[in-house]
Amino acid sequence: MPIASFRGKAFQVSANKKYTFSGLSWSGALDTETQDKLGSKPSTYIKGESLDGMSFEVPLRADFGINVRAQIEDWKAILASKKPDIFILGSKPLGKNKWLLKSVSVSDEEIDASGNFLKATLKLEFEEYVRAGTAQSQTSAAGATNLNLTPSQYIYDPPNKADDKRDNPNLDHALWGL
Repeated sequence: MPIASFRGKAFQVSANKKYTFSGLSWSGALDTETQDKLGSKPSTYIKGESLDGMSFEVPLRADFGINVRAQIEDWKAILASKKPDIFILGSKPLGKNKWLLKSVSVSDEEIDASGNFLKATLKLEFEEYVRAGTAQSQTSAAGATNLNLTPSQYIYDPPNKADDKRDNPNLDHALWGL
């Protein structure tokens, strides 16, 4: 049975292969806002839970039966796929939602004279994934959408007040007795 798995990658130890991780860090927090109150201590407004984070390191060694370069490329491909998945630890999912791989970094590389990776350490960072969001434009105080334009590039389009008026279905009846 694997120690853990994610997107088809199984962490396990066997007689001819050692593929495991270390330094598992799993964190959660509340998203809060401090609201000042004149003459007393501020209030705390609890917005809700923040997304959990998780990270760990994967030591890769060719002498442990691992193709180091292939593992690095596999994890980079998982990152590029932008697809969240369940992280299984033991026989249970870790957390209540899926996880999105957000960062892959490689360190402590040892490469032989032929350019083969003998060892490396992967650091993988994940973020809890609840649902897909949408791109949102930022609006400045003046109400113009921030498109990274210089002030001379803004085109002023004055509002049409007729668009803001409500339709009154009884208007003709009131005015003309129709």
